[in-house]
Amino acid sequence: MRPVHWLSFTLLMLIAAACGAPQPTPPPEATLNPIATPGPTTPPTATATPLPTPTPTPTAVPVMVGDDLRARRSMPPVPQRGAPCGVVDFFDFPLGAPDGDGAGARWLFGRYSDRYQGIHAGEDWVYDGGSSLGKPVYAIGHGQVLYAQPLGWGIDQGVIIVRHIYPDGSFINSFYGHLDPPSVTLKPGDCVTRGEHIADIGQPRGRPHLHFEIRRHLPDTPGPGYWSVDPRLAGWEIPTDTIWDNRIQTSPGIKWTRAFTSSNGAPIGVLGNDLFAAFDNDELFAAEPGTGRVQWTHAVTGGFRHAALDTSRQQIYVSTLSGTLQAIDAAGQPAWQIELPAAELLPLPGSGVVARVNGRLAGLAVDAQPMWETDRVGEIADWLSDGDRLIISTKGQDAATYALDRSGALLRLAPQGGQIALARGRLFIYNPTGLYRVDEAARAAELLLPLDSGYLPDGDLTAAYDGTLLITHRGAGDRRLIALNVDGTLRWDRSVAALGRAVPRLIAIGRRVYAVTDDGDVLLIDQATGDLWRIFDGGSGTTLPGTVWARELPRGYLAFDFRGGRLVVLDPLAAGPQPVEAGQPLTPN
Repeated sequence: MRPVHWLSFTLLMLIAAACGAPQPTPPPEATLNPIATPGPTTPPTATATPLPTPTPTPTAVPVMVGDDLRARRSMPPVPQRGAPCGVVDFFDFPLGAPDGDGAGARWLFGRYSDRYQGIHAGEDWVYDGGSSLGKPVYAIGHGQVLYAQPLGWGIDQGVIIVRHIYPDGSFINSFYGHLDPPSVTLKPGDCVTRGEHIADIGQPRGRPHLHFEIRRHLPDTPGPGYWSVDPRLAGWEIPTDTIWDNRIQTSPGIKWTRAFTSSNGAPIGVLGNDLFAAFDNDELFAAEPGTGRVQWTHAVTGGFRHAALDTSRQQIYVSTLSGTLQAIDAAGQPAWQIELPAAELLPLPGSGVVARVNGRLAGLAVDAQPMWETDRVGEIADWLSDGDRLIISTKGQDAATYALDRSGALLRLAPQGGQIALARGRLFIYNPTGLYRVDEAARAAELLLPLDSGYLPDGDLTAAYDGTLLITHRGAGDRRLIALNVDGTLRWDRSVAALGRAVPRLIAIGRRVYAVTDDGDVLLIDQATGDLWRIFDGGSGTTLPGTVWARELPRGYLAFDFRGGRLVVLDPLAAGPQPVEAGQPLTPN
């Protein structure tokens, strides 16, 4: 155990006093004691190793993406009892069908208008670029026309209302207003299908646009368009959210979803009782992985800062912005609380927690007893457990990668920091300058793959079951997905710029590796060719602040949050045919 020196004595005194532990006696001299094992001293300079394959260029060949999700989900509108025009398979968007491409909602649901002295009960949709006058409007799903009048809104022109029946017998009504009167040719009782062109945008008193609502009432009257209080209290729904929620709920392989709306929503991990724990909206919750049924919740007061799961998986540690460290057991019951400045938390090998406070790492036992403290290290970039030690990588000016054991012995392994992964017993580091392989004996890192400058944390690294290394990298001119063989040679390099604004997150589950994008896609990666196969499309109009993440749950389930307002749990194996496993060639979708 590292001796306690005078500069850090105050911190341990605070911890000990808060948890009722005996206070340590100050050392006789205020001298800085070195870490027992070799510490963060300057290691031998890393040297670049020439690659036997070409170094990736700033741009790469676009990735090939296969996708049969729409075809497998589509069902014809077969008339049946209670649903003369068939039931909903899934919804599309009213402009730019099926996915709203080239269009969008400009005046959103819930916005207050001084002109109409009310709250908007729908969304105003327009096409991108130029006037929307005369542009097509599409039915969002299979349904039956309830109301259709060329001048249903008088000077604000035509209105169509369509009822959509779900397989369980429930329903919603979709409303299309400001339609060009001559284009309103449907009649009540007519059937429409998802994606059918039902009318065109007309010329209301303002700019041409589609006023689009989803509601459960007012089946045969236009209604006001605005409401005096929150329209959801009177039977309206948020249109875009309703469409995306329906798409997610009806996706193949979906186990469950949960509203997940806070900017600091975060996964905690799988507890010893196999419940999945996470944080959202000022509370911890634990849910069954297969059903999403919540078994317990625990309110976190003082503002959530960070959390870690004990290696025993029996205790969650939570740091708060107000300066407390709390422990909650696997049943959701508080175990203890002490005063401690807001900290980053990591699991201590064996049991207990590592807290980074004011740049120093402090070890606390499972009962909150202080154990040791290290010298300063940089801000944590990534970490992983490796047997009886914790590998910690830091970022910033003093970036480095360390090994920490239970006694507090801190050994600097390499002078580089970033995302880290273990493959075939070797440690690898990815950062904007390249991919490095760590030589622990020399405490240095060998440069395997130079990269053009990128932007952390907008990049990721993972290792497949066979040792293959996969990287997502945002370079100066492109966003890329790169694979290296177990010997460090380049296998392939693909541009993924078409997949979203940021590079995907990577996660290995069993023999497969998946990419999760901030646009709500989950894609299976063909590790041999670099082709992708889309198994989930959850793109959402909602974009929340925060970081996209993905975690493996029991039974090989995948939990992820693409910042679209939903926590999603997916069974990837049930998501449908995935030909990349057999090496089948793909064509662009």
